[in-house]
Amino acid sequence: MLDLPITTEKERAAVSMEAWQIKFRKVTDDAPIGVIKILEPRRLFAELRPMDAANVLAEATPMAHDSFTIVWIPPGTKASVSVERDLENWVRDGEVAGDRTPVRAGVRTVRVIWTFSRALIYASQENIGSALNAVVRFTVAHLEVSALESEMDSTWVAIERDAPLTHSITARQLGLQPHVDALTVTAIGMKTAFLRVTRALEQLDPSLEDSSKRIYAELVLASALYDRLELLEDPVQFALEHYEMANTRLSEARVAYKEQRRATIGHALEAVIILLLLYPLHLFW
Repeated sequence: MLDLPITTEKERAAVSMEAWQIKFRKVTDDAPIGVIKILEPRRLFAELRPMDAANVLAEATPMAHDSFTIVWIPPGTKASVSVERDLENWVRDGEVAGDRTPVRAGVRTVRVIWTFSRALIYASQENIGSALNAVVRFTVAHLEVSALESEMDSTWVAIERDAPLTHSITARQLGLQPHVDALTVTAIGMKTAFLRVTRALEQLDPSLEDSSKRIYAELVLASALYDRLELLEDPVQFALEHYEMANTRLSEARVAYKEQRRATIGHALEAVIILLLLYPLHLFW
């Protein structure tokens, strides 16, 4: 392969940078060595695949829908104001939602600019490990909160539609039990996700380094994850209680209709028995 000349200031700056593509996988017994393990809000490990920084920065859009890319800019990187502006534009181009500004956080000599699919980390060699750990863990927590928000938004439609199931139940509505079962599972899943991501924000894992915890906490604060979770708490609990009530009403109605059917059959049998008893009498009339 021929060595191509470095012709632009951005390409010269990229020489001293490093980049990784992050792949999230479920934790297994044979997890590769050198990965970042995540316990909450889900048990995952993040595999860091080294990439060529120049090639990564040349990508106008994220490499894959489910990919996350981190570029590390160590101290001493020769980057002018225009190059730094280009780097920040690269991060912003990876914004999936399109209407949110990048999350910015810093602790002492570490600075992070983050979006859904890309992040820049300004840090020294001694701090990059902690910064990577914090950014990866924050990415999982942020994605979990965003997914929970989207799921709650879609669940409101079902809750409003299913409001009649919380009081009088018709015989026809008994057929909605599978639908209510599915929404109950959804509500339980949302409650579980809420509790686990809340736990993730508390960073209770004793193996976490203090520097990583500080960077993570600053990212959480900058992205208002605590406030967003607080806004989700009551709706998630309401959804769970709503479908618990719907299940109770359906169960009560099912029992009531069975008893009513049993009573109707019993009355019919009584009438038949009376008719059979009276039938021989008409022969003497």
